[in-house]
Amino acid sequence: MTSKLPHPREAFVWTWLPGATKPVVAGWLVSDGERIQFMYGRSYRERTDAIPLYMPELPLVGEPIAPLGTLAMASAIRDGAPDAWGRRVILNRTFGVKGDDLDGIELDELVFLLESGSDRIGALDFQTSATAYAPRGGRYATVEELLASAEKVEKNLPLTLELDQALHHGSSIGGARPKALLTDGGQKYVAKFSSSGDTYSVVKGEYIACAWPRSLGCRSRRSG
Repeated sequence: MTSKLPHPREAFVWTWLPGATKPVVAGWLVSDGERIQFMYGRSYRERTDAIPLYMPELPLVGEPIAPLGTLAMASAIRDGAPDAWGRRVILNRTFGVKGDDLDGIELDELVFLLESGSDRIGALDFQTSATAYAPRGGRYATVEELLASAEKVEKNLPLTLELDQALHHGSSIGGARPKALLTDGGQKYVAKFSSSGDTYSVVKGEYIACAWPRSLGCRSRRSG
């Protein structure tokens, strides 16, 4: 089945320019129901520090930019949308239904962009307004609370309001693994949890991959 929620036809793309601490509106996305085009705002194009969001797909021009090939939206924009885990969180918090009742529910891509948390990896965020930036997010929870909420989401069980707001932080960082964002001592961390479908300790495996060899470092991918 499909959702009964209204499908937005547009969303505004805000970005943090290099070295900036506050975002500016770069342009907007417009959906025709099948594909989503992007257009830079005039105020952004006239900035002396304006840069393309992604030159291969979104050059700094003054006309609408259609997605390349058969894509539904530019991949640079799609990369800012939640992946499997974040989408499950958003479906859970939007419909508050259990188990198989979530199967087949679909939301418009712009809904996923506008419902994901604002505290994300990357320099983009998505808003309903072109003039007022309102970050989305909730309170931070303890690790124990997040573990409990991750288990609920995996089982398609509705979350309490408090756990929903806490786990919402993890809906914007992509990937299929259960995760959330934590802040401790002024530092931000990505907390990953085990999954009920794991056949081995994936979390420990990722830790080992990051810790050895340290000289090579550990880089996170949005799809990981």
